[in-house]
Amino acid sequence: MTRTGFFRLIIWLLAPVVLNAQTEFRAGTSQVSIEPDKSLISLHLGGYGAPRDGRFTLQWKKLEDMPDVKTFGGLQDKLIAVAKKELLYKHFSGNPSGWISAGDAGNISALTALNGKIYAVSSSGKFLVTDANKKIRWRELKIPDKHAVSLASAGSRLFALDQEGTIWQTDLSHKVPEWKSLESVDGIISIAANSMKLFALTGDGVLYQCDPSRKEIIWLKAAYRNDHTIKEDIGMITIAGNTIYGISREGVLYEGEHRSEGNLTARALAISDGGKTVVIVNADICGLNDTYTGLLKETIEKRHKLPPGAVFINSSHTHFAPVSQNWLTWQEANQRPDSVYLYSTLWNGILDAVGEAVSQMTPARLSFGRGAVDIGYNRSLKDHPELYDNSVDVLKIEYPGDNSESYLFLAACHPVFSTAGTLHYTISANYPGVARKLVEERTKTHNALFLQGTAGDINPRDNGEYITGERLANEVIAVINKPMTELRGGISYFLDTINVPITPWPREEIIKYREENSSRPGDIYSEKNVKWSDLMLKYYAEGSMPNTLPVYVHTINIGNWKLVGFSRETTTSYGFGVKKLWPDKLVSVAGYTNDVSSYLPMSLHIEARNYEGLDSFFWYGMPAVFPVNVHEIIMDEIAGLKR
Repeated sequence: MTRTGFFRLIIWLLAPVVLNAQTEFRAGTSQVSIEPDKSLISLHLGGYGAPRDGRFTLQWKKLEDMPDVKTFGGLQDKLIAVAKKELLYKHFSGNPSGWISAGDAGNISALTALNGKIYAVSSSGKFLVTDANKKIRWRELKIPDKHAVSLASAGSRLFALDQEGTIWQTDLSHKVPEWKSLESVDGIISIAANSMKLFALTGDGVLYQCDPSRKEIIWLKAAYRNDHTIKEDIGMITIAGNTIYGISREGVLYEGEHRSEGNLTARALAISDGGKTVVIVNADICGLNDTYTGLLKETIEKRHKLPPGAVFINSSHTHFAPVSQNWLTWQEANQRPDSVYLYSTLWNGILDAVGEAVSQMTPARLSFGRGAVDIGYNRSLKDHPELYDNSVDVLKIEYPGDNSESYLFLAACHPVFSTAGTLHYTISANYPGVARKLVEERTKTHNALFLQGTAGDINPRDNGEYITGERLANEVIAVINKPMTELRGGISYFLDTINVPITPWPREEIIKYREENSSRPGDIYSEKNVKWSDLMLKYYAEGSMPNTLPVYVHTINIGNWKLVGFSRETTTSYGFGVKKLWPDKLVSVAGYTNDVSSYLPMSLHIEARNYEGLDSFFWYGMPAVFPVNVHEIIMDEIAGLKR
């Protein structure tokens, strides 16, 4: 062997050692859909207090003309209907076919299906029943008559809407079923039910929902004719196979579905240095409260032995995801997030994303780069254009094992497109979703994770999510293709609370404020102010008025990269302030982390009494605005912590 050959052999043998020295981290990523399924029927979108009537996800898709239908209902995977005195059914799973006659419908005026039986009411008010999967043989039910115009069923409960618009319920499992009336809204013409909720349609096209199992029946709006996503004049509704169906007054059959771009996800990046592991999560929602994230982190700790400080949960702040917070001063639909979406779809999505990311960790090289793109501007401090951080921070994760990559990128800009038209009522991850998709399509990654920066006072420059998303994606790709700084060192994490003192309004001033706003019913801003006043007066009555507001600061150090996350809608100055504290480090700053319970302004916002510095606190139901020196208080605290 020649000397040259010998040295080549040595280099070849040492190559794995060198490689392993470079890959001191392990990393894994994941993405899980948090799109609502059909069982949720319709959800309210968060992020705007307007329009006053709300923004709901339901839209109607035309199936076929059915001009002769008198009534219809749902039975598992098929629809049943009465037309021309015939009972008809049609499958929507397996081998779909047309409508098939099941027998004589006689003088049936309303029907529903439950536990393999079809329940109906005749035009004379008699209740009838027949086995659904056998020859139709109607027999009279021994329950009190009701001249019902619409029936619905769930579990063992039967619901009947009478001619006066009253909803009645009875439990068929009881030996002697008795009717009990439900509190309801005016003008109901049709009802439907699934295992979770009862739905009611009014003559003017408003769809309401409630949980009939609760002692206190609360009807919440679920949809309405808004001339954008819903223009149809629906006259009857039913539910079959977790899908809502409607028949218009013109005799057209429609299927309900969520209007969505289909890109809501929870994404996670898990990184370990061999001793400590952290997980960075982003979810396509407007925001979360600390109570919810606290419960999530408790579950994550039980499953994966990761303490709360090791789990960083960031919201993209898209204004086009289902309501995920209690907006106590907004309309009722905003005050009550859908519990099934919140504690099933979203909850499981985040938990699954964390679990998959942790389980998929493999050796990885991490490197950091920074670019810049002017996708936003300071919407509230236009006299201070310098208060806009146009940084695009990118973390590249390379997996030598399969020569693949994944990316985390952070930018600061409100996802607020579009404020008008059909898109205003459409589920969407907004520009972060566009940017992620383009990065994934144009690089060799299957997973790009976005983090929202200090975007509290930053709005997009361009009027379009696709323009902004593409500009951001182009810059991310440009950063990836340039030399980047490799991360080296260990992992540490800290979760700190800074309690900022506040001065709530005196009780007498709140009473006066309420009186002033009570004289303008129907005005969304006055209604908000009245609700806020009532909430504050409740605090005084209970003796629970707070005198501080917490700001949570989450710090994760991965080698020479520092990621700092602020709770609340953090404004630009905090990003600049944190970066100045560590000029010798690679520092990225996020807002909307772990908790989004108000804005976090600086003195300029508060002194100007603009939205971020004053009015937003009423929308968020906060007891007071932060003191004018809140920025200085927080920066001094962070500097003293030395994280």
